[in-house]
Amino acid sequence: MDNPAYVIDCEREFGEGREKPPPSPKPHSFEEAITLTGVGRFHYKLLLICGLCFMAVMVEIMGVSLIMNQMKCDLQPTLDQQGILASAGFLGVVLSSHAMGFLADTWGRVTTLRYALLLAAVCSIISGFSVSIWMLIVFRFLTGFFISGGQACVFSLCGEFHGNGSRVRHVTLLSGFLCLSMIFAPAMAIGILPLRIETVVLGMRFSSWRVLLIANVSISLLALVGLSTLPETPKYMLVQGQGEAALETLRLIFSQNRRQPPSEYPVRAIGLESGGASLADVHGFCDAVRLVWRQTVPLFYRSRLVHTLNICTIQFLIYSMAQGIFMWFPTILDELGARGGAPTLLCRVLSEFDAQRPGNGTAVDAAQLCAVDVDTNTYQVMIIIGASFTGIYLVFAYIIDYTGKRNLLMGWMALTMICLVGLHFVEQFALVVIALTVVMAIGNCGGLVSTIAMEFYPTHINAMGMCFIMMMGRLGAVVGSNLLGRLLFTSCDTVFWSLLGLVTFLCSLGYFLPEKPRAKRVATGTPSAPVLAISSK
Repeated sequence: MDNPAYVIDCEREFGEGREKPPPSPKPHSFEEAITLTGVGRFHYKLLLICGLCFMAVMVEIMGVSLIMNQMKCDLQPTLDQQGILASAGFLGVVLSSHAMGFLADTWGRVTTLRYALLLAAVCSIISGFSVSIWMLIVFRFLTGFFISGGQACVFSLCGEFHGNGSRVRHVTLLSGFLCLSMIFAPAMAIGILPLRIETVVLGMRFSSWRVLLIANVSISLLALVGLSTLPETPKYMLVQGQGEAALETLRLIFSQNRRQPPSEYPVRAIGLESGGASLADVHGFCDAVRLVWRQTVPLFYRSRLVHTLNICTIQFLIYSMAQGIFMWFPTILDELGARGGAPTLLCRVLSEFDAQRPGNGTAVDAAQLCAVDVDTNTYQVMIIIGASFTGIYLVFAYIIDYTGKRNLLMGWMALTMICLVGLHFVEQFALVVIALTVVMAIGNCGGLVSTIAMEFYPTHINAMGMCFIMMMGRLGAVVGSNLLGRLLFTSCDTVFWSLLGLVTFLCSLGYFLPEKPRAKRVATGTPSAPVLAISSK
């Protein structure tokens, strides 16, 4: 027994039958794992659902401006009350954006969106039965308050299902749904507002403007149906420590994109990410305050402070300028059209604008307020503009991978500057409208800035960061719609030269925006792509 040779032989004899345990698979990074799922049917469905959520926000907020003249007969608002009503939805968005970002980062993107859209739809339907102007104002405010989650959470929801190779393009395409809402809302108005409805419901005359408000909820309901089919984002699950759940979601995406069984997905383990917070950590009011603070402060860490302030400033100024012009664009078109297409400078037309004429937002007699005829020409022009903006976003989506987000942003701002200069000298009606539309289209740059911000903020504060910068953008929209429009008719030349300086300033700020290096495009159409396939054995 003490013979060394015997011991060695025994070890060989009895050791040969024992197999070594297989090594545990090396975890893939999230970027590797999501890239291996490919881009296909799941992502196209995701884009449509997120787009419907984004459209729901814009249709609900924009829809109020389309019913202003028709609801005067029933509710008899004053001029100040009309101004409050026009801003109520935006104010609701501004006040709730921070809370929506907090909920999305702690409760989940999909869950937050489901409840936000459901509550917004309920409030919007109730607003259609308003018996007074203040009831309408309150419920339009609540609609904006709840639906704000649909404007920023969708960027995080859409982006976190993509890898670097496809994220930018799909988020840019998502921004294009804002323009589709500019087609949908006026088209619904053309089809519904001219209807003569004399039905009495609950003792009130159920006019066509009430039908339009309720019909606009259809987009929110379609988005809710779509959200019921979506899982939570795998990146959010990883931050929350739910590695197995994230892997199951990735297998589902792989199966739908590649039309293969989930078991064929080559990833067996995926590395967890840290930093996530959960509502399960909240056991009282003080815990909630601390958690909100913990989610907000990282936006302003020294490493992010300058970029956060830069992004917020750009969003505020872009939406202030775009919304300020858009709010008065129908009026400007009416004034230009009243000249019969005769060549004239835009500022000359605006300086001669008579705010006291009936139909220009002042009090008129009841017979004029209750006129049944609806002029749909303005709505038709808005549809054309919405279609033009949609085309611009499609171009953005397919050249952004080659030009880069920052270069594309600065290029569009340069074109805006050229049009602002041209508005001082161009007299032809068509050219004036085109130049003014291009200036107004600077709002499209807000989508590009949102794409940059989505890539800049890490997952555990991504939704909070997106909601915060979108809150600044909507705050700018409120300021612009109430300030810029009034100045256009009193100091037109000064305003347009000031806007030129403002866009120049925005262009310089855009140069300092953070931007990730453009990822090399990787073919994802076949499961045998050699890149990132390592460590899957």
